[in-house]
Amino acid sequence: MSNKTEKRSVKKIRIERIYPDNLSSNFVSNLVVQHEQESFILSFFEVWPPAIVGDTDEEKQAALDAIDHVNAKCVTRLIVTPQRMREFVKIMSDNLSSYEAMMQMFAQSESGE
Repeated sequence: MSNKTEKRSVKKIRIERIYPDNLSSNFVSNLVVQHEQESFILSFFEVWPPAIVGDTDEEKQAALDAIDHVNAKCVTRLIVTPQRMREFVKIMSDNLSSYEAMMQMFAQSESGE
């Protein structure tokens, strides 16, 4: 037997993100997060409010009273490891902070401050 130590090669490989032409985008207005011992399950839902129509306020109220539920269509479901979930949360938090700072600057420039 030899006492050679294995030498592992390390190489960073760039990820090239591709958005297929037939990729659909959905407006996600509802999210359900579940977890198990080794994964998080993120279910994204599209919920559209029903149209409430009527010529009078009474007709509109009657149409509203007739609705007992709205459908929430699951448009995608992701299953991720706890480590990847931590990364997602950090990325989302950082991005939200950047967005809020940009919106604050935009609001200040609009108001002339």
